[in-house]
Amino acid sequence: MKYAKELTALCLLSLAAMAQADAPAPRWAVQTEGRQVRHADGWQATWPGVNWSIRVAAQAVGVALDDAVNDYSLEIDGKAAQKISPAAGARTIWQDLPDRKPHIVRLFKLTQSPDNPGLFQGFSLREGRALALPPKSRRQIEFIGDSWTVAYGNLSDTRDCTDQQIVERSDASQSFAAYLGTFYGAQIQNNGMSGMGMVRNWGGNMPQVDYRSYHPRLLQNLPQTAPGNNADHRYGWQPQLVVIALGINDFGTDVGPNEGHSQAQLAADYLKAYHGLITELKQRYDNPAFLLAGTFLWPADRMRPLVSQVVDEERQKGTTVAYVDWQNIELTGCNWHPNLADHAKMATQMETAIGTLGNIWDK
Repeated sequence: MKYAKELTALCLLSLAAMAQADAPAPRWAVQTEGRQVRHADGWQATWPGVNWSIRVAAQAVGVALDDAVNDYSLEIDGKAAQKISPAAGARTIWQDLPDRKPHIVRLFKLTQSPDNPGLFQGFSLREGRALALPPKSRRQIEFIGDSWTVAYGNLSDTRDCTDQQIVERSDASQSFAAYLGTFYGAQIQNNGMSGMGMVRNWGGNMPQVDYRSYHPRLLQNLPQTAPGNNADHRYGWQPQLVVIALGINDFGTDVGPNEGHSQAQLAADYLKAYHGLITELKQRYDNPAFLLAGTFLWPADRMRPLVSQVVDEERQKGTTVAYVDWQNIELTGCNWHPNLADHAKMATQMETAIGTLGNIWDK
C-alpha cells in the first residue's frame, strides 16, 4: 500500500512537471497567411506581411525564429505586444499572456527580405494548450506592387534614413494592404517588392529582370522552377480582388541614354506588359476583379494617364476593374515614401474605388 501511494505521488509530480514544461505547439493549430514555404523545421518567407496565427489558453507563448534580417511583431488578440528585431542564430522569444483564457496570437513579418528567407520554426506554449482557430475567411485580396505596397519606411518622421533605419521603420502590418484586409475581413497576400517596375526598375537598374520575374515565386531568392516554389500551384489561393500598383519605378526617373529604348517605347512596353499580366491573372484566378492604382509623379505625370488607359481598355474587354488615383499624400516616410497617415488615407481612397465594383465577394 505504501508503495502504491508513493507511486501515485510520483505520477502526480510528473504530471505537474509536465504541465509546467514548455512544449511546442502542434502544427495543425497554426494558420498561415501570405506566401511562404513549409519545411520540416518550419516556415520560410521573403515577402512582407507574411504571418502565422494560433489560438491558445496558456501562461505564455513562445516564437522560435532563425532570422538575422527581418523585424517581426508579436500580436495578442490583434494588438501588438512586442516587436522582435533581427538577430543571428536560432532563438525563442516569449510573451506572457494576460490570463489563461483563449487568446489569438499572431506573428507578423513586418519587412521584406527578397534575398534572405527568414525561418519561423513554430510556436511553443508554457502551461497551456492549443485550441482550434475559426475557419479562414473566404475573402482573399492579392496586392501586387513596389515599395509603396511593402510599406517601406512608413514609420519614419523624416525622409532621410540610413539603410538600417529603413528596415526598422518599415511596418507591413500598418500598410494600406493590411488596412484593407482588416476592413473587408479578408485574407491578403502582400506581394510587394521594392525597386521593381512592370517593365523597368528604379533608375533602369537590373534590366534583365522586373517585377514579373519574381511574381511567380513563393520565395523570391529561388527560381520559379525550384521544387515547391511555384506560386501558381499554391493550393487554396483564389483571390476575388487583385490590386496592382506598379509604375512608380517605371516612370519615376527618366530613361537613361544607355538603356536601349526611348521614353515612348517604355510607355508602349508598359501598356503591353500590364495587359499581359491582367490576362494571366484572369486565367489563373478565374476572372477576379481588379483595382489599378496610379499617382502623380513629378514632373511629367507619366504614370497616371497610362494606368487610366489600361483601365479603359480592360473595361472594353469585359474586365471588372476600377481605378484609384492616390491624392493628397505627404510622402514624408523614408526617401519620399508614404507615411502612416498616407497609408490610411490611401486605403480609404481604395475603399471608395472598390465600392464601384459591385459585389465581388460572392463569386
